[in-house]
Amino acid sequence: MPDSLQRRATIDADAPPERSLPLHLALAFYALLADTIREAFARRIVWGIYGSTAFVLAFLAFVLEIDIVSGAKATISLFGQEAMSTGSADRLQAFVGYIQGAIAAFLYGVSTFVGVFVCAGLSASLFEPGRAELLLARPVPRGLILAARYLGSVLLIAANVVLLIGGSWLILGAKSGFWNPQFLWAIPVTGFVFSVLMALVMLVTVLTGNSAVAMIVTFVAMVFSPILAQQDLAIRLLPSTFARNLWKAAYLAVPKVYELGALLLTLVSGEPTDATPLLQSSALFAAACLLAAWLLFARQDR
Repeated sequence: MPDSLQRRATIDADAPPERSLPLHLALAFYALLADTIREAFARRIVWGIYGSTAFVLAFLAFVLEIDIVSGAKATISLFGQEAMSTGSADRLQAFVGYIQGAIAAFLYGVSTFVGVFVCAGLSASLFEPGRAELLLARPVPRGLILAARYLGSVLLIAANVVLLIGGSWLILGAKSGFWNPQFLWAIPVTGFVFSVLMALVMLVTVLTGNSAVAMIVTFVAMVFSPILAQQDLAIRLLPSTFARNLWKAAYLAVPKVYELGALLLTLVSGEPTDATPLLQSSALFAAACLLAAWLLFARQDR
């Protein structure tokens, strides 16, 4: 065999095999996901989120006191001052459960609000000059870039929710001696709601390229959710069929933040409930937003 052909055969034998398309896309998605996490740390977004979590946990650990006397009386104190108390042994567990429900509702609202505020800027960075060209120059589908940005944001907030609610559960359980596993329902419900809201953020960001507009639209949807949920009252008060149908259409078009918050309180209290229709409608809303964002982003020439 001539020397040139022998060298060529040796090079071909030593060359690594070409990656299959699924493996290439999987590795590219992992790299984009890691890039999203690194950018969050570089922008100090994560420090703000987890700093807020540390503050809430420190408040529960050092400021909130639950004193139980002889298993019959529970007293809750804030800054050393008695805030609530109960003297009935049979109401002790319900009393602590009520406090856990209030904290779960508070953490639900705070986590979703802060998550949207923080991650809207992270999604809008796709359209920053220089940053967009760098990401879009990679030989991967545009939709994969958008999906990695969405999943990275959801994972950042989900980890914070686990830390915040799991830490709160441990602190409250240690202080009261009442380990209520239903309190942990706040983790999947809060994470699910944020994933739905983040889908709306991604859609508005793709449409406008502006994080401020995405935050405003999402916050408006959150504010109007409890108003639009009053369908029975609206049907009685609205004067025309057109107005009532318009109300119903608006209700279907916004995330069910209020109803999911009410679902969380029901789950924490241990009451039975059928959440399937509510979860299905919210998941369909998120899927529609993500699909629209995917298609629009794939067609844009930025």
